[in-house]
Amino acid sequence: MRSKFILFTLAAALAVVMAACAAPTVPPPSGAPAADAGAAAAPVGAGLATTVAREKTLIIGFEGGPAAAPEQFGLNPSALNSQGPHQVMIESLYYLNYQSGELMPWLAAGPPEWNADFTEVVIKLRNGIKWSDGVAFTADDIVFTINMLKANPTLIFASNVVDVTDATAVDATTVKIKLKAPDARFVVNAFGVRIWGAVRIVPKHIWEGQDPNTFGNFDLAKGWPVWTGPYKLVKASATEFVFDRRSDWWGAETGFQKLPAPERIIFVDAGPDDLKAAALTTNQVDGEPSLRIDTFEDVLTKNPKALGWTDTPPHAWIDPCPGMLGFNTRVAPWDDAEMRWAVAYAIPNQKIGDAQTGGHGQVSRYNFPDYPALQSWLTENKDLLDKYDSTVYDPAKAKAIFEKKGYVMGSDGFYAKDGQHLKADVLLKSADPILPPLLIGALQDVGIDAAPHALADAAYFDARNRGNFDIESGHVACGSVVEPYDELNNLNSRWIKPIGELAPNNIWGWKNADYDSIVNEMQTIAPGDPKEHELFRKALEIRLKELPILSLTQQQRVVPYTTQYWTNWPTAKNDYHHPPNWWQNFLILVVNIKPAQ
Repeated sequence: MRSKFILFTLAAALAVVMAACAAPTVPPPSGAPAADAGAAAAPVGAGLATTVAREKTLIIGFEGGPAAAPEQFGLNPSALNSQGPHQVMIESLYYLNYQSGELMPWLAAGPPEWNADFTEVVIKLRNGIKWSDGVAFTADDIVFTINMLKANPTLIFASNVVDVTDATAVDATTVKIKLKAPDARFVVNAFGVRIWGAVRIVPKHIWEGQDPNTFGNFDLAKGWPVWTGPYKLVKASATEFVFDRRSDWWGAETGFQKLPAPERIIFVDAGPDDLKAAALTTNQVDGEPSLRIDTFEDVLTKNPKALGWTDTPPHAWIDPCPGMLGFNTRVAPWDDAEMRWAVAYAIPNQKIGDAQTGGHGQVSRYNFPDYPALQSWLTENKDLLDKYDSTVYDPAKAKAIFEKKGYVMGSDGFYAKDGQHLKADVLLKSADPILPPLLIGALQDVGIDAAPHALADAAYFDARNRGNFDIESGHVACGSVVEPYDELNNLNSRWIKPIGELAPNNIWGWKNADYDSIVNEMQTIAPGDPKEHELFRKALEIRLKELPILSLTQQQRVVPYTTQYWTNWPTAKNDYHHPPNWWQNFLILVVNIKPAQ
């Protein structure tokens, strides 16, 4: 997952020279001239003023392919990337630990302090926090960031602060935030790295007077980008981001944390699965964001130091964002819930899941990841899931619904009505070799004249978030991890924008007044309130009947690491934290891993 709305173009397969005893190498950018036969690719970290021994260097494959504008990605709050900046330079106020359920204070000194009705919250900061240029990090930086996001609603994470009515610096280490409506989940959603990332607090002394839509905070000679984390950026290219440890990191100076063990961290584009596997097999990288399950099983036979989340197949961690399919409910005939149900009957979920995981497919009955805390909400509503089971594969039912709606099968194998084919423009990722043919084939098999609209990542997400599709799949709908509100809120009609405009959520344009009322009421009560269960059941039944989106399979994601150079990686047995290295929470892993020797 990426997890999430990644704005990159995936590269084609990239050549890389790898040998077991050689230094790790960087693949050339797509379209670069071919190297002379036998010529070695540039070593990782080439061109830097200093060298760091391999055993003191952490190397992670980054997700998303080469960065088209490396001087911007991950540095500007309007940019999205998982190539290192938000993992090791940008620190969050809090981090949500999936394994313990704890909201871990980081830049914050302790838990948020709420008023009785969850409309005001006070957050206190740790003493001694400094930006990387030595300037003190204060509550004024938080206030400035919130106001900047509210003034620029298209910036990433701006939707997280849309309900803030006032943010005030009470003193240098205390900020008070007022909300226009009760929202007990505001802090974890805005500042807790619940999924992928969180609001990035920017230094007021640098960003004030800048246009946040264009300012990059990038000038290595000046020591920019400026953030609070334990690493500084020393190199940024399309295929490589290099960070060196800061001896003056506030966390170590104040005694909050020890300096992380890696002296240098390199995030490198490792190319497609076969090249990722080769790099892991020879320990040229210490971790990757993902690997196909069957590919990883081959790596395990060659490298005993490789490890996944579990010791046994499929070795995968359950990503919080199940694979899904969504309908543009503003476009006929997909504005009709019965037609959406027909598509559900047409999709062979198990076949798709098995194809994606090498035979380990896990069908998902609702858009919740398979985490015990969340699944308990579904277990108590099993009767509804049985009554409205969208995972049933029954092409005959799909055809029966079409015919009930007046469609007639033509000699070409497609349904038509009033001289018009039953069509679907299906938005997909062009880099996915598995889902598009299976999905398009399944729709065509039941008589839908379905055509793939396959786009590279940047164009795909732009089209998706502007509502330019009939049916969309290829990404995920991330939401809840411990309780149901956040997933439900994704489909609140408050987020809908006209087709063509960027929407932060509910890109499907689905509206249901009763549903909105339930979700809005749920926002006003604390997680765990008994009434939340009553409200969830009502919302669940509406969602299952209407089916604006449908879950396909759990996203079983191998997040592989090796222990050749670094140990104490999180696993199901050593579950001190969840394992993603493309998320902002990767910093928790960085401060916990240990040298192998």
